[in-house]
Amino acid sequence: MYIIVWGVFMINKINGVSIIQNQYRVAFRNDEAVTKPAEGKQDVVLTGVEALAVYNAPLLKNPEKLDIEPLVPVIIMPEDFDNIEGEKIYTSEGKLHSVIKEDENTKTVYIPDEENEKMFSMIMTTDKKTGNLIREQKNFVKDGKYEEIYINEYSPETGKEIADTCYLDGEVKRASKTIYKPNKEIVIVSKDFNDNDYTVSKYSENHNNSIYVTFDKNKQLKGVNEFKNNGLKHTDFYANFYNGGMISISKTEETTIPNNYGADKLNNPDLVPSESYKLDFDAKGLDGEKTYYSNGAIETNSFERNGEKVKAYFVPDGNLEKLELADKTISFDGENQKIKENLADNKVKTTTLYDDGAKKVRVESDKEFKEASFGKNGKPDAYYEGSIDENGEDNNALSLYFNKTGMLEAAYNC
Repeated sequence: MYIIVWGVFMINKINGVSIIQNQYRVAFRNDEAVTKPAEGKQDVVLTGVEALAVYNAPLLKNPEKLDIEPLVPVIIMPEDFDNIEGEKIYTSEGKLHSVIKEDENTKTVYIPDEENEKMFSMIMTTDKKTGNLIREQKNFVKDGKYEEIYINEYSPETGKEIADTCYLDGEVKRASKTIYKPNKEIVIVSKDFNDNDYTVSKYSENHNNSIYVTFDKNKQLKGVNEFKNNGLKHTDFYANFYNGGMISISKTEETTIPNNYGADKLNNPDLVPSESYKLDFDAKGLDGEKTYYSNGAIETNSFERNGEKVKAYFVPDGNLEKLELADKTISFDGENQKIKENLADNKVKTTTLYDDGAKKVRVESDKEFKEASFGKNGKPDAYYEGSIDENGEDNNALSLYFNKTGMLEAAYNC
C-alpha cells in the first residue's frame, strides 16, 4: 500500500525570517502506481512499511504498562490544623511561617496559604541523607477549598522527577510516571482521566528526537507523532488510527536557512544578564537589627555594609533566603540566584542564574515584557516579547528560538 501526501508550501516572512507552513491532504492507494501530483504541488511518497515503522516501536508492545496509579494528596483542612504533627514556626510578628516535621530519614515543611494560615499552599519533603527534594505538593486555595493540587515525586538519589499527578476540585485529572533509560532516553507514560486517553512520550535527553504515541481508553492506538531534529533539518511524522487501522498519515521536512534576525532583538542592554552576586560576608553574623522566629532561629538581620543598607532574610533552618538592597533584591535557591532590579522608566529586570551556567533575563514595563534565555555555553536559546494581561499571564507577540550555536531556527508572530 502506498500513502501519497500532497504538500502545499507557503512562505510567511517576519522581517526577513522565512517560515515554512505545510498543508496536507492524504490519499491512499493499494497499487504501486503513483499518479503525478497536480501542477505546482510536490508529493511525498511513504510506503506502508515506513508508515508502520513507528507503530512497531518497542514502547508500544506492552500496553498493560499504561496503567498509572495517581499520587495521593495530603489534605489538611482548618479543623485538622491543631492535630498536625510537627513544630509550628511563627515569625517575629506572630504569623505562622511553616510547620516542620522530621523523622529519621525525611524532613517535611508545610507552608501556609497567604489568605488562610490553617490551610497549606505547599508541602515539601526532603531526603535527609541526600538532601534531594523527594515530594512536592502545590495547593491552590479558593473559597476555603483546595481548588487545584499538583503533586510531583522525585528520585532520592538523583533528584529527577519520577511521577506527577494533577487534581481539580477533588477529582484526579492527569497522572504520569517518568522512566530514565541507560541510553539517555526518557520515557513518560501519562493518563488523562477526563477521556481516559493514554500517552507514551519517548525522547532523547537533548530533545533532538522524540515520539508521542496516544492510546484510547481501550488501549487501542490513536496516533503517533515522531519528531527528529538533526542540525538544520527538522522532520515531523504524523499517523492517525481508528479501531486499529490507519486513517491518515503525513510527513513534513523543514530545512533552516541561516538568518541573522534576532540579533537586533538580543542587542538590548536591558537583556544583558546581571553578574552573580558575590556573598563574601556573613549576613547572619554581622552586627545589626535582628528579629527571630519562635524557635529562636534568626529571621532577619538589617545592617549597613560599605555605606549601603542591607536586609537579610533567613528560613528557620538558618539558610539565607534573600538580600534586600536599595536598588535590587537577590534571592537564593541552593546554587541558583535570582536578581531583581529596578531600572529607569519604571522597568523591572529579573535575572535568573542557574547552577549549570544557564541564564534567563526578563524585563517588565507597563504591562509589557521582553525575555531572553541563554544556555550554559552563553548562546541564546529563546526570546519572547509581548503583553501581560490583568491576570498576570504572558501573551506572546513574538517568539524566537535558536539552535545550540545561537542561530535563529524558528520564529512565530502571534
